[in-house]
Amino acid sequence: MDLDAVKVLLESQERTFRSALELVVEQWKERIRLVEGKMTDLTKSLEFSQAEILDLKNNEKVLQKLNKEKQVAVEELQSRVAELNHRLNYQEDYTRRNNLRISGLKEQPVGETWEQTAVNVSKILEDKLQLPSVNLERAHRVGPAAAAASSHPRAVVVRFRNFSDREAAIRNASKLKGTGIYINEDLCPASLEIKKKQFPLMKKAREDGKIAFFRHTRLIIRERIDQRSSSSVPAAGSPHVGAGFSGWVAHGDSTVRPPDGTERVSSETTGDRRVSGDSTGCQQRVLRDRKKT
Repeated sequence: MDLDAVKVLLESQERTFRSALELVVEQWKERIRLVEGKMTDLTKSLEFSQAEILDLKNNEKVLQKLNKEKQVAVEELQSRVAELNHRLNYQEDYTRRNNLRISGLKEQPVGETWEQTAVNVSKILEDKLQLPSVNLERAHRVGPAAAAASSHPRAVVVRFRNFSDREAAIRNASKLKGTGIYINEDLCPASLEIKKKQFPLMKKAREDGKIAFFRHTRLIIRERIDQRSSSSVPAAGSPHVGAGFSGWVAHGDSTVRPPDGTERVSSETTGDRRVSGDSTGCQQRVLRDRKKT
């Protein structure tokens, strides 16, 4: 084979190889363009998603702020409603301040009238409580009339003309001990529920030998001071009035009991009472301010 033939063959193979290489390169370029296009689409999609995420975060902050504002508004409304309910309950109790509720008073099986109920109440006040000159505005049974036939007579709500007569009946209520007749304040259902929740605590305090009683809906608990000494000194930090006696109280009252047995009530925690006396505490007395109806 001569040199020209070899040269022609090499040139032919070179063209074939170049064509094949160009084809491969073109194919790779096409693939790269496709990948670049997909990358561009993915980049745009990612940027869009990031923008949406940013908007969602901003919206979340706005919603959190609005939710917080609404929560504050709801709490304020709830506090206002609770305050209004408290005022309403207090107002209802105040309208009943001349009332008492008597339980266990024997009832006629059929047809007891208000007049008969008032007569029976007057007899109890006169015979048992030694209150002969009490003026009643009205007295009536509460509850369904069908209960009169049972062994448990219905309670009686008594309204006194004078608040002082009502207070006298409360003070003498202990004289009914053993008769099965009980005298209590006539309170609204909400106040009765508040007292009901505190009954176990009052029972426990009395079982422990303490003095426990209610002042409206507040449970007052006091220690009994069996050993009294004129030289006793109140413990540091304990509530006290004057000198020469000490005491302890729970549930919102600062009443203390001095050696002579007289109750002292601090005006700092009791709005309707004042304490007056000298600095030694020997001549202190409790003044009760009462509104006349």
